[in-house]
Amino acid sequence: MSEFLRRLSGRTAHSARSDKNSVTSSNGADGLPQLATGSDRAPSRKPGVGKRLILLSAGIICVGTIGRIGYQLLGEGTPTTDKAVVEGYTYPVSSRIDGTIAGILVSNRQYVKAGDLLAEIDKRDLEAKLAAARTDLVQAQTMLPEIETQLSKAQAELETAKSRIFYRNKQLNEAISDYQYVSKIRTKKGVSPLLFPREKKEYESALSEYLSAKTTLVSADDRVRKAQELRDTNVSKMHTAETTVRQTETQLSLTKIYAPANGHVLFDKTNLANHLSAGEAFFKLVGDDPWVVAKFNENQVKHIKLGQRATIRIEAFKQHTFHGEVVNIAPVAPGSAGGIALLLSLFAFIDPPQNVPVKIAFDPESVLGLAEQIDPGLDTFVEIDAR
Repeated sequence: MSEFLRRLSGRTAHSARSDKNSVTSSNGADGLPQLATGSDRAPSRKPGVGKRLILLSAGIICVGTIGRIGYQLLGEGTPTTDKAVVEGYTYPVSSRIDGTIAGILVSNRQYVKAGDLLAEIDKRDLEAKLAAARTDLVQAQTMLPEIETQLSKAQAELETAKSRIFYRNKQLNEAISDYQYVSKIRTKKGVSPLLFPREKKEYESALSEYLSAKTTLVSADDRVRKAQELRDTNVSKMHTAETTVRQTETQLSLTKIYAPANGHVLFDKTNLANHLSAGEAFFKLVGDDPWVVAKFNENQVKHIKLGQRATIRIEAFKQHTFHGEVVNIAPVAPGSAGGIALLLSLFAFIDPPQNVPVKIAFDPESVLGLAEQIDPGLDTFVEIDAR
């Protein structure tokens, strides 16, 4: 720094000598300065402006350098920081089904264990739905055998009708053939005049029997179709009822909400009167093992080691001092401090040393009676015993 000021002073002295020589060279023969006229007149300049700018720049650099050095020296003492916050494992608690809270079985901030019952969803609608579905299922199951019997009977009648129509169709074809033959030979000699009326009557009888069999076939086919539709409708109703029963029973089992882990529960009663959607968190479970994450500048971190003791003061507990131990130190980015990088950083006013997260675990004895009140997000002051 002294070398920089010495050079700066040298340049200033050199500039002053140059100005003096310039004035001397402009004197006349009588030793008095000559007034410039016309094109020989030099532009006017405020005296001392350049010198003041140089001194001001030097002052800024000196102040910044001293401040930077002081900032670096802060890490030489006991590492302390107010850039610290309580953290911990938190578990949102929500219902897996839509509904309204029917009852809360714990108090706010109560300590619970994993598997403890926390609350219940109103299940009256689900119970009514389940009862209706079970009724539909019983009805469908009761009707199914009767419908199956009707279908079997209709199918048997259809098979009989198909056999009969086959026989009547064959009989009709024979009668038609005989009737047509007799119609051709009725005028020939030797043919009895009674033959034609008899064949005609047989043809008409065969046609009538065929038409009757065809009507029976259509009717039997219609009965089978209706019986099949009735059976399909009943089976579908039965399957729907079975699915509804199964799903509703599952939903009823989800009306009970249990703690996913050990910890203390936090909730706002004003939000519990509203209808809840599936997945909407209404409780928060805070684990019973909080810790502190404190950020120290990289120069302070050089003096912090794993296992060192720490004093913790939480803003919300001003009358209580907590204690803990350093359990993790985040790695410092390469080249962020030390050697040439540290020297150059003395002038890098816009690039202060980085903050390094340090994890500190509470002593179990230190949080006795207060663990359920230490919530993530609380502001904290930390002091490391780096001796």
